[in-house]
Amino acid sequence: MGRRLPLGARARVSGVAKHDALKERLRRLPRPLLVGLDVDGTLAPIVADPAAARIPEATQQLLRKLAKREGLIVALLTGRDLPALRRMGSVAGAWRAVEHGGRIVAPGERPKARRLAPEDTAKLEAFAEWVAGTPGQLERKDGSVAIHTRKLGEAGEAWLGKAVKEAQRLGLHAREGRAVVEAELAPGDKGEALAEVHGRTGAKSVFFAGDDLTDLPAIRYAARRGMGIFVKSAERPRKPKGATAAVKGPEELRALLEGLLDG
Repeated sequence: MGRRLPLGARARVSGVAKHDALKERLRRLPRPLLVGLDVDGTLAPIVADPAAARIPEATQQLLRKLAKREGLIVALLTGRDLPALRRMGSVAGAWRAVEHGGRIVAPGERPKARRLAPEDTAKLEAFAEWVAGTPGQLERKDGSVAIHTRKLGEAGEAWLGKAVKEAQRLGLHAREGRAVVEAELAPGDKGEALAEVHGRTGAKSVFFAGDDLTDLPAIRYAARRGMGIFVKSAERPRKPKGATAAVKGPEELRALLEGLLDG
């Protein structure tokens, strides 16, 4: 009778088997395959200063290879605006759905400048002034303003609650995420954005990975048409209902995506 592996070793073996099974399932999805990906917390590790977040070079190189591969269509779906996404990394040939899907830019397309009505600009400026009077970090986008509280630790929760109330008072939509509240002129939806890219590309199956509540519509959309993967974190440690499976962070997701180069 063989000696049984220690509990920790058995868990590692089980984890490797599950990862290999996910890789194989991903490779078997019908082509063309739409590979949709959130950015912050999914491709780029979360950092204390949102402006310092970057997609690791190894991940950028992988995504560029995937975008060139016949039968694969890469799409980045993010809450960032276009300038911020460009700072985080470059993936030639990828679709871009920015501001939570509020703007979709096809590969090679030149985005048009957005012009806001004066009353909308006034709402965003009022929220930005409110954020400037808090200990949180301010982030401006074309159609929204965000407050980040990651550096504040537990004290940040109270400021997030106040931010939601202030956004609503100003007539803005309040979107809550990981240590962030975003005051938007109009709510974007990553599920709807992924569905639009799916329709425009004619992909036969869909993969999507994301790490936050704002990603759930896209994760569930993909799960019904291929695979929807949740990227776990200390703040979101459990696989949500509707996701195909979960991975343990950006590095494990990158390892999963590398399997597409084997097919």
